Amino acid sequence: MDGAAGASDNPHGLSKEEWIFYQFVQSKPNGIKFSDRPDEMEVKEAFETMNMLLKKNALEVINLNGENMVRAIDLRDAEKASRLNDEQRIVYNAIRASGGDGIWTKDLKKKTNLHTIVLNRTLKTLEQKQEIKSVKHVKYPTRKIYMLFDTTPSSEVTGGAWYTDQELDTDFIDSLKAACFKYILGRSFPRNEAVRDAVFGPDYEHYPTANEVRRFITESRISSIDLSVKDIGSLLDVLVYDGEVEKRLPFMVGMEELSDDDDDPSSLGEEHGIQWIYKASRKTRSHLPTEALTETPCGRCSVFTFCKEDGPISPFSCEYFKTWLDW
Repeated sequence: MDGAAGASDNPHGLSKEEWIFYQFVQSKPNGIKFSDRPDEMEVKEAFETMNMLLKKNALEVINLNGENMVRAIDLRDAEKASRLNDEQRIVYNAIRASGGDGIWTKDLKKKTNLHTIVLNRTLKTLEQKQEIKSVKHVKYPTRKIYMLFDTTPSSEVTGGAWYTDQELDTDFIDSLKAACFKYILGRSFPRNEAVRDAVFGPDYEHYPTANEVRRFITESRISSIDLSVKDIGSLLDVLVYDGEVEKRLPFMVGMEELSDDDDDPSSLGEEHGIQWIYKASRKTRSHLPTEALTETPCGRCSVFTFCKEDGPISPFSCEYFKTWLDW
């Protein structure tokens, strides 16, 4: 094998042994123990190779469940870190480890144990080199959060699809909720003008899932943002909480999966990988005339037992009672 081929097989200037050990660690996303090694390596050779990779910033030591582990670092990040001085490397690696969630300057100071002046100077230098960037966090707008320059902020930081420039886009959310409800409503009741308040039978299988609602939103081009099933699910949950939509298991699945030991059938969907279905709630109106006697507040008063002439709540001071008397 010539030199050029060897360089391409072993990137970042790694030796053959280092490349073998690096690939071994890289195959374990959660890291390896210090005692772990490739089958073809002796104990002494493995420890020496591990130390060389740690010096080259190709590996890092992490603490997982109280145990020190070794985890592989992307070689591109390792190459960048190798060009930095000691202080910059410490800060860079701490920020890199935070991923898309970023790290707050206060937490960064604790993690690096650097003096505030040194830390601020290092952050400024790394920003000028475009190695890191500061971003705004929707939950903590006053905090300065740092992450690597090429890292995409997580939805935890940006707020996801529901935020625009760190502001909750209520108009966008309301329009999507209305579209979702209209689609679910159209598949929840029969279109039978001859039968008033017609409903489908219990074995009806065409109530939509979150996947189907998402497909409708995408194909209708209602949203210019690519919404995930999780995003749509959060919208549908709001409709459920508002009493506009019911969330239920498919009929046959619910019959088959529910046993005497299942106290909470709502957990079945997640546990068994079943897609929930959604049905619009039909608003019912009372055909009885509204009269003053049927609207008395006392019958549904939550503090009725405390209501006494000389008590903390009194008919003489009750605002609802005065309104009722003025009927």
